[in-house]
Parts: sequence; C-alpha cells; structure tokens
Amino acid sequence: MTTTVIRPGRTAPRSATDRARSRGTGLRVGWRRARPRLLILLPILLFGAALGCASGAWRIARDTATIQALAAGRDVAVPVDAAPSLLLARVQHLARRGAVEAIEPLIAALEAQGARDRAARARFALANAHLRQAFDHLERGDLDPAGPRITLARQEYRRALQGRPDYWDAKFNLDVASRLLRDFPDFDRKSGDALAAEPKTIWTDIPGQPRGEP
Repeated sequence: MTTTVIRPGRTAPRSATDRARSRGTGLRVGWRRARPRLLILLPILLFGAALGCASGAWRIARDTATIQALAAGRDVAVPVDAAPSLLLARVQHLARRGAVEAIEPLIAALEAQGARDRAARARFALANAHLRQAFDHLERGDLDPAGPRITLARQEYRRALQGRPDYWDAKFNLDVASRLLRDFPDFDRKSGDALAAEPKTIWTDIPGQPRGEP
C-alpha cells in the first residue's frame, strides 16, 4: 500500500470534485457581492432602453406628420441636415409651388448624405418644375423665357438619370423636352414675335405632358 507523504508547508492535491465545489462557492460569493449593484443599475438600464425606443418612435411620428403636411401643401420648413425622406418631401413641395431657386441646396444635402435614389427623384421634381414653367410661357406665346427653362429641365432629367439609369419617367420627360427644342428652333430668337404654332397645337407632335412625381 502506497502512503502519500505531505511535506511541511504544502497541501494535498485537490480532486476534481473539490475544485468544482470551490469554483461554485466562489461564483456564489461573487454574485452575492455584485447583486446589490446590479439591482440598482437594472432599472436605469431598462429606463434608458425604453427612453431610446420612445424617442425613435417620436421621431418617426414627427417626420411622418411633416411629410404629410408638405404633401397637403402646407409650407413646413425642413433643415438641410434632415432625414432624406424629409428633404425629398420638401423638394417636391417646392417644385409644386415653382420655387426652383430653393431646391438646389436640398438636393446637394441629399447627395452629401449618399441618398442616391432620393436625389434622383428630387432632380426629377426640379426638372418637372422647370418644364411646367416653360409650358406656361409657351401657352402665353412668351417664347424668350421658355427656351432657358426647357434647357434647365433637360439638364436635370439627365442628372436624375445619372443617379437612376432605369428612371423611366425621367427618360420620357427628357424626350418631351428634347422634342420641344427640336420642334421650336426659334427659341434662340431675341425678338418678340409670336410662335408659329398656336398654343393649343403645341402638343401635336409631343407624346405627353410631364408626368410622374412633382
């Protein structure tokens, strides 16, 4: 029979059961010490999470209300650092009002945020605003200001297509604007002569008016 000799100053090796029991005891002691602190922190953490969810829901509701107000025609200001959906709604509102000068900074903000699709839709709305103003001039027989508006509309349709090459409405309206320039070469005239065609017959060779979004 082998006898284990324990030298002075050393303890006998512990079995696996003893080591497991010791670890369990240590965990229980650590939990008892940490529990009071966790009980204090837990309500704070839960409150912070609930506050974050509530804040996110409030922002969504606020943005939705702003977009609906703009769509209804109410003039609600939107800062240039707003969310892309708000910037686009503001651009479309301004385009419907013909306030083209105020649109470009908002489009620049969309592009700076990397909102490629919404920037293309914003440029499409701006192009439509230019083209509608051109049609208004043509229907009054006011030739001189119509030409530059059509040129601007074509530029914005092309920029919209650069962002969204599959943008069919932009392609269609670009064709409309191009036909106008081709069919009315007198846009470069500086005289006040009336158009050769009557305003009501302007649409004879054009497939349709500007369509799609504002």
